[in-house]
Amino acid sequence: MSAISATLLAVPVDFAIARARIRFSHHVLVALRDGAESGVGEGVLYHRTLAEVARLFERQVRPALAAGLAEADPAAQEEWLARLAAEAPELAYAADTALLDLRARREGQRLAALLGGIRRTRIPITEQLFIRAWPQAERELREMLARGTTRLKLKIGLSTAADLEAVRRVRALVGERVELRVDANRAYAPEEAERLARGLADLGVLALEEPLAGRDWAALRRLREQTGLPVILDENVLSLDDLQAALDARALDVLNLKLTRVGGPRRALAYARLCAERGVEVAVGCSEELGVGMAAILHTAAALPALHSVEGVGPLRLGFDVTDHPWRLAAGALELPAGAGLGVALAPDWRGRLGRGVRVFAVPGGARLAAYSALARAYQRATNLLWRLKARGG
Repeated sequence: MSAISATLLAVPVDFAIARARIRFSHHVLVALRDGAESGVGEGVLYHRTLAEVARLFERQVRPALAAGLAEADPAAQEEWLARLAAEAPELAYAADTALLDLRARREGQRLAALLGGIRRTRIPITEQLFIRAWPQAERELREMLARGTTRLKLKIGLSTAADLEAVRRVRALVGERVELRVDANRAYAPEEAERLARGLADLGVLALEEPLAGRDWAALRRLREQTGLPVILDENVLSLDDLQAALDARALDVLNLKLTRVGGPRRALAYARLCAERGVEVAVGCSEELGVGMAAILHTAAALPALHSVEGVGPLRLGFDVTDHPWRLAAGALELPAGAGLGVALAPDWRGRLGRGVRVFAVPGGARLAAYSALARAYQRATNLLWRLKARGG
């Protein structure tokens, strides 16, 4: 491998969900070059800081790549990725994508072909609406409708009354032709969730995502059976063991599969195979990835034998991109990028395209990265505490 590098991005955002007001979107870009060919991957951080990811990259990823991981057989790569995903799934995601991108470019084929074949090239997109005051929510909804969106996921989880009122307003604005599902981000106890689910069903909501705090698989099964509203799971499924337990309990109808949570495209296929064996559908989620990660999402979705939906378009949500790809929704769908590999690459001037306030850190980093990471974690925790107090009327 002639060149191995990682770059960290800290993007200021303001996304409100039931249990958090998210102020940062943190990304890791892994770039590989071997002679004339290159590969790139992206991961989005959840619970680790940028400094922690930088240390893990230097300790685990760079040595493996330098020792010839790109030339190893796929089984050896997948074994290594599984170990890395158990500790740092966002790094496994970035590394897996970069390795697949490099290999597909060498072979002159699309990345989805390496994942089992291209089963679709037009990918319908479900756009997300975070918790917003109504005037801002209305503006965002009208922008989505203007893009031809026909599928929406609404973030809820403040209270049953507030949630149902928000869905009523959205339904009145978008009409009956738009499919609605909602995501409570683990906000409710079982009794509250049941009342909410019955009200949502009356408003034509098609599915309820992560309604319950904690992994109470039996309560999720009861909720599904008693209300008839399909349940989607996401952040409560952190491993294949979690998924197996949820499937055994019949706790879900759909798995929202986020590549940065499970460790990349190849790890995602293992989750999808297990779901297929048990008759559970698979959606591929977006964690506000930029263009590199967005392309990985689309290639994974293109390769799945069955696909429930794909959620979100990260570059549209963040307002900028590091690739040249246009990401234009047409009739509520994106086309799979053409060309070998991901079909996208870092733009030569990508650093000049960054949104306002975005910070860039080269790995391995240093004192500046350590200081930023500590401050960002403290600020995010304080913001979450204030948001929860406000949401509870404190």
